[in-house]
Amino acid sequence: MRAILIVLTMIFINTTARAQTFKEWFRQKKTQKKYLIEQIAQLKIYLELTKKGYKIAKEGLTAIGDLKRGEFKLHKNYFDSLKVVNPKITSLPKIKWISAYNGEVRNVCSTCLSKNGLSDYLSGDELAYLQAVFDRLGADCDKIQVTLKEVTSDGNLAMSDDERIKRIEALYQQTLSNLTFSKAFCSESGVLAAARMKEKEDVITGRALRGIN
Repeated sequence: MRAILIVLTMIFINTTARAQTFKEWFRQKKTQKKYLIEQIAQLKIYLELTKKGYKIAKEGLTAIGDLKRGEFKLHKNYFDSLKVVNPKITSLPKIKWISAYNGEVRNVCSTCLSKNGLSDYLSGDELAYLQAVFDRLGADCDKIQVTLKEVTSDGNLAMSDDERIKRIEALYQQTLSNLTFSKAFCSESGVLAAARMKEKEDVITGRALRGIN
């Protein structure tokens, strides 16, 4: 009888333990299922937020691109407008004076060597030096004319009216300086040639007075 009681007790204990084990297993499964459902819900929210974030970022980048393009267009229009020359600029008297004075510089350079018999009283090296100086002056006159045309023509330089006026004034002063220098240089060359011519005449006169041929 005691043995039967022990066996029954053990069966009861084993059955109770097994029932508790199954109960705990179902409880864990239920907990895991609940956890998985919560994870899926959170993942869904995350995906929705990510999608909204991408949309906002894309719209933001598009807006930035539009702003940049609009700003670029404004800048382009502004600089394009600076390439259009104000008619008041092209009518400035100094523009004509620059061209006229450049022509005068070229005339001085081209005629100086033939005046006052320079080629007869200056050495070959001196004449070559004079020619090199006049060539540089002529090249500078050409450069001034090219720059003047760029400053006073549409579509070349993006400049304000004040900047164009200042550039024209600088070209005018440079032209005056070239003209002044060319005249002074030619005059000094003429003085040197005249002095040598006088010296040669004095030698000839002195020989004649002394009866030397």
